[in-house]
Amino acid sequence: MKIAAIDIGSNSIHVVVARVSRNGFRIVDRAKEMVGLGRSTLTTGRLSPAAIDTGFRTLDTFQRLAEKHHADPILAVATSAVREARNGGEFALRVWERLGLHIDVITGAEEARLIFLAAAHALDFHRQRALVVDVGGGSVEIIAGEGRRVRWSESLKLGVVRLTERFLKSDPPLPREVAALRAHAGRMLAPVFRRVRRLRPTLIAGTSGTLLNLTAMAAALELGKPPARVHNRVLRWRGLEAVRRCVLGSSAEQRARLRGLDRRRVDLIAAGAVLAETLLRGFQATTMRACDWALREGILLDFIARHPEEVAAVDRIPDLRRRSVLHLADRLRSDDAHGRHVAGLALKLFDATRRMHRLGASERELLEFAARLHDVGLYVNHSKHHRHSQYLIRNGELRGFTPEEIAVIAAIARFHKGAPPRPSHEDLAELSPEARRLVIQLTAIVRVADSFDRSHHGVVRDLRVARRDGTLRIRLDTAGRDAALELWGAERKSDLWERCFGVDLQFDIEGAKRPNARR
Repeated sequence: MKIAAIDIGSNSIHVVVARVSRNGFRIVDRAKEMVGLGRSTLTTGRLSPAAIDTGFRTLDTFQRLAEKHHADPILAVATSAVREARNGGEFALRVWERLGLHIDVITGAEEARLIFLAAAHALDFHRQRALVVDVGGGSVEIIAGEGRRVRWSESLKLGVVRLTERFLKSDPPLPREVAALRAHAGRMLAPVFRRVRRLRPTLIAGTSGTLLNLTAMAAALELGKPPARVHNRVLRWRGLEAVRRCVLGSSAEQRARLRGLDRRRVDLIAAGAVLAETLLRGFQATTMRACDWALREGILLDFIARHPEEVAAVDRIPDLRRRSVLHLADRLRSDDAHGRHVAGLALKLFDATRRMHRLGASERELLEFAARLHDVGLYVNHSKHHRHSQYLIRNGELRGFTPEEIAVIAAIARFHKGAPPRPSHEDLAELSPEARRLVIQLTAIVRVADSFDRSHHGVVRDLRVARRDGTLRIRLDTAGRDAALELWGAERKSDLWERCFGVDLQFDIEGAKRPNARR
């Protein structure tokens, strides 16, 4: 099973695509774009038109990337910038209406929970009083826990985009600007520092691009080159001090040449360095361990924890469309034995009459799925259950299907009983002419196959088909069991087949001396 997680942050938008199992996940692709949704937004309270357009285009690209990998579901969460913007809801609505992508605008507390979940899986928190710090563009999340259990968390409006726009106007920053930023951060963090000192953490972990960049820069100053990977590398006070002095004494042009710095963070790293130093000093700590798992990985882990049965089902049924159909049937407590039997009989009829209908593999699959789901309306009521089936299929969130394919499956279920459909029927009005014709053809097959299990007791075990003198002879294997009810049903439901394909149907019982029923 592949799923995608999109993190819509105040500074950047990230996507990861992962193959998941009950035991965890493996990243198969990732991408990042520095969109800057929080630029000016965090001070004006509104997402700018330019930010909205850039964010929308990025999400469109990332959704295409996820779909290319056949990821489903695609889980998108937005944090501080969208959460605080007065028009954040408008942005989320536009993405939903144009891309069909749902954005979950999460609270600071939920963001903190997911970040801690990721860090606890990426680092060894066993028997540790852990403190996790995530420095984003709009906010800072500080989460305390023991093992993998969160004890408390704080979300503060101290993100590097917010701090840069408010305090650091000069390039390089003036001492008074830096002092004002440091004083503001110290005041905001004072209550948190008191809680942390009571906690006495045994491990402090730092996540997010800012802290990872600072760790890489400190390592580059020490080693002469940036490390290949910073995960689990320790950022020491001395190294952070050296980076902070280097950053604050450089212009943006000079900072762009510093080893270990992502050039897209040139204008934000100064605020990040001052904030990181303020945090370590307030925690009375001298080290912070880098963790490259954060919100995105937390989203993946949370999905696995919340959907263990769905994740496990993928191992058994890799095909998304089939898995979705079976999941819907299971949710609606359908008669699985009957649905399976009717589908099997319908496929036998389909395969034996290919020269007649000239349909292919994709239509065969829709026939099978419609047959599996044709009776799900019984979940609502026996009366008019075929109409209930149509509604439940159309609104059952089947995955991997186009809207028209879902409408075709639902329409076949709608007409499996009752009056047969005509092209002009109102329930087919939204379909293309080709899809209407397909519904009628496949419904003709399902109606006959369903009649062969009229009693729901599997009386008809198998069938054979032969065409002779303009008549289609269907011989039924009943192993000697009474099939009177099935033959009665077949007589009543053969009219659509004969009208659709122009061939009369004749039914025989295997081993009988003469036909038991004919049309």
